[in-house]
Amino acid sequence: MGVIDSQWWSMRWPWMVVWLLTATCLAVVLQYVLARWVAARRRQRRGGGRMVSGMCIYLHETRVEGVADILGIPKADVNVSHETSVSNAFGLFGRLTVGARAERDSSTQTRREYWEPNTPMKTIRLIMDRLRERDMVVDADLATGQLVLTPTLADELRDTEAAGTPLTAVMRTYVSVSGLFTVRRADGGDVVLRARYGGGEPPAQVKITCEESWVREEFRVDSYSQDEEFPATCLGRVRTWNGATGELTLDPVSIFQ
Repeated sequence: MGVIDSQWWSMRWPWMVVWLLTATCLAVVLQYVLARWVAARRRQRRGGGRMVSGMCIYLHETRVEGVADILGIPKADVNVSHETSVSNAFGLFGRLTVGARAERDSSTQTRREYWEPNTPMKTIRLIMDRLRERDMVVDADLATGQLVLTPTLADELRDTEAAGTPLTAVMRTYVSVSGLFTVRRADGGDVVLRARYGGGEPPAQVKITCEESWVREEFRVDSYSQDEEFPATCLGRVRTWNGATGELTLDPVSIFQ
């Protein structure tokens, strides 16, 4: 019986190795596909490009250029080329006893290339796409205090419940915060937006100071009273957190209403 078993193994072990390697490869491929699917679902839950929908009320063009440089976004689009083709036909038709026709076609092609520069609005859309592709932006719902963390931050804050993670924990990355804001004009002319964050008592506040020179003409600051709230979404970076006053300050890159 032992002889039979050794003969069986000597004949079968190469095939067992092949099947084992095949199963291992399939497992790796399935794991990769699952990881991609999970990442796609995570981006879908974040809302994709909702950041750039609606009316742009603030766009800090200098910061936009700086972020674009960091992300490798060129200041000009890829070159645009147009080809124009012109065809001419010259014919000769003679009629004697039998008909005869001779034709000669000629065509001319003209190619024109130029660089189409990005506008700040086009650049901010590219920035949001690139940030989300690289999982470099954290989404925050200011009303509920809920954060959608990047995979890196999720690993670092694994022991912290997402709903309880403060915005101060994401000071090293970009944040996209959405909430109800009030607006007023500061003494120096800048525009200050504030929104309540979470449901604590007293509630924390997010403060966004917008330089007057970058406020869009479409945003009529003076048409809002100091107590009126309006929805807005801001892309920016956390600058400071004041634990005594419960105030978190953001440096805005863009704000959409």
